Amino acid sequence: MNLGKPILEELFNKQIRFRIPVFQRHYVWNEQDQLMPLWEDFLNKYNERLSKKKIHPHYTGSIVLFHENTTTSTLSSYSVIDGQQRLTTFQIFIASFREVSRKYLGDESLIKELDKFLFNEKSFGDKDYEMQKYKLEPTKFNKEIFNTIISNSYEKVDELLVLPVLSEYGIGHKTYRQVAKNRNKLLGAYLFFYDQLDNLVSENEGDLTELITQFLLVLKRDFQFVEIGLTQNDDPQMIFETMNGRGASLTETDLIRNYIFMRANSNQENLDKIYENYWDEFDDPESKFKWHEKTSRGRYFESNLQFFVIDYLTLKLQTEIRYDQVFYFYKLFVINQANFINVEQELEELNRYSKIFKRLVRPDGNTPFDRLASRLIDMSISTIYPLILYIEGDSEIIKDNKNKIYSYLDSYITRRFLCGFTTKNYNNVFLEYLKFLTKNKDADTFKELLNSKTSETNLWPTDNILLEKLLDRPLYREEKNKTRSISNILLEVEKYIRGSKQEQVVFLNTGLTIEHLLPQNWFEYWPLDGYTISDDDFKISVHAVMTETDKDGKYHKIENRNKMLHTIGNLTILTSSLNPSVSNSSFDIKKQEIGLQSTVILNTYFQDKPIWNEEQIKNRSQYLYDQIKKIWTA
Repeated sequence: MNLGKPILEELFNKQIRFRIPVFQRHYVWNEQDQLMPLWEDFLNKYNERLSKKKIHPHYTGSIVLFHENTTTSTLSSYSVIDGQQRLTTFQIFIASFREVSRKYLGDESLIKELDKFLFNEKSFGDKDYEMQKYKLEPTKFNKEIFNTIISNSYEKVDELLVLPVLSEYGIGHKTYRQVAKNRNKLLGAYLFFYDQLDNLVSENEGDLTELITQFLLVLKRDFQFVEIGLTQNDDPQMIFETMNGRGASLTETDLIRNYIFMRANSNQENLDKIYENYWDEFDDPESKFKWHEKTSRGRYFESNLQFFVIDYLTLKLQTEIRYDQVFYFYKLFVINQANFINVEQELEELNRYSKIFKRLVRPDGNTPFDRLASRLIDMSISTIYPLILYIEGDSEIIKDNKNKIYSYLDSYITRRFLCGFTTKNYNNVFLEYLKFLTKNKDADTFKELLNSKTSETNLWPTDNILLEKLLDRPLYREEKNKTRSISNILLEVEKYIRGSKQEQVVFLNTGLTIEHLLPQNWFEYWPLDGYTISDDDFKISVHAVMTETDKDGKYHKIENRNKMLHTIGNLTILTSSLNPSVSNSSFDIKKQEIGLQSTVILNTYFQDKPIWNEEQIKNRSQYLYDQIKKIWTA
């Protein structure tokens, strides 16, 4: 490699093009972490010049450049392997300095001098000057707004990019400028530097020409870069990974993207083509699926893209992937296990699995795959995703077998949820099932495996176990954070009992609430063995039962009822919550109100019941069990 230490004047004041490859990340520098510290560096160097101190150029950071061999351009063209945020920021700063200079001095020679840092002059033989005139060519997502800022006056930029925000509903004069800055980081950087320079010049009481002259010298000569020019024998990826500086830290998927496309570049593959076909969506902030939107899995909060890559690597490597070492595992996979003939084939497979991942986290249908995916979202179970990606992505597993496996897995997790079995070991459980299915692709063989499990961490509950739990388990109390899962299970029962004889209705769990038939605060209107329970006895029963020796005593009966009212037999679904005064009323009033409000067939069950007590709750639990065991068979 070749090393240089150019100052900004030496870097930009020549006929040259710095091209940021399509796979580099967008502009991400922000005001607090990068822009304000850089502005303070400018002020420090400016004050040094004013105090006549000996000037030592400020080390600005490194840039790594790879010289492109091209026969289509008259200019020297370089791919920016690292340092694109830094180069882009200085270009934006030059443009803002040019506009402040235009406002206060209006000196055309100064404007032309600054433009030389931004634009190449047209040379003899240029066939596409409009494309080559910019010294810096950003990625496609930044190019249009970058060119608008660099090519226009401040007033024109304000007219094109800032003022339109003011016309939007709900945005006023006090906030529109900040809204515009927040929407685009490039525009935010331009407005930030313009404001800082404008304030500096407007508050100056001395000679404006001298101030701007000194600041021009600061810009041209007081900021020094370390320029690393790579040769054909150098490894751009290795150098990229080891670089660091003041810039924003790279994510694991940033590193993966650069690793992929630098290898493609070394292989002389068509970067623009494979990026457009296979990676563009991952980077595009306007894409329908928000790959860079953050979401949570347990204690981790990462982008959809990072979670997808983790799931993909888990199915490929069949081992647990550390969330902070995704890039390491990706390289491990490519080097040791992948057998792609080129990077395009590698990306083609990644893209194919990404389509399955999108369906998995945004299900939209009524297939066994979609029903299972919806259940997993309700129950916050994502450790099974690599297994499902594998099943759906394996062409050797026929469609009928896939649907059977999805139905078995739906039954497996639903029955375990209803029984209250742990999910803590699911990462290892589903990894074992993944390894099994890679060798045994038959659904019935997989069902035999599920039925062979006997521990609480992996048991597929039998009908007897399921019945026992449904009759006795206070489901609502123990799963209070997963009420949507409970309501969706009741909704599935509703669909089942309607069958084909009822009118076809599209069921959506939007706004459904769970109602306790026997209310949680039942003591006022619901006698216990013919006796009314006082407010005091109701409140102290949870403690008093511990010292009550008679198992048929008052406090034991209160606590038994408090437990029974949370079992599935006492739960139903409504489109909107009952008024609290009705919800806690007597059974006659409550069932009448539910009958008037609800068209859910589940709620016809208790309309002819004269009373509602523990025995009736147990009977309804038995009834619901009879439906559930047929929907989710074992």
